[in-house]
Amino acid sequence: MSTEKRFINNIVKFPGSENPQLDEQQREILKHTASIAAKMSDPKWHNYPITQIELSILSNHGETIEFAPITAARLNSVLATSLIRNSFMEDFL
Repeated sequence: MSTEKRFINNIVKFPGSENPQLDEQQREILKHTASIAAKMSDPKWHNYPITQIELSILSNHGETIEFAPITAARLNSVLATSLIRNSFMEDFL
């Protein structure tokens, strides 16, 4: 379970009202989701790290993001490798 602040994704948008912060947040989510999909679609997908902001977006909005099956499988592999590497490095500290 993450200790970071989670963002609620059930914001009601009333007709005629504008929310620039919500628009900016949605653009950021789309930008980083596209970045993850591009990394995992590349033939050298295993060499691309997941950035901290991408990890945060996956943590906060992962249940609403849909990837192609191959992209999702590769993302799982990269995340598991990172998790194992981090736990291995903690053993040395």
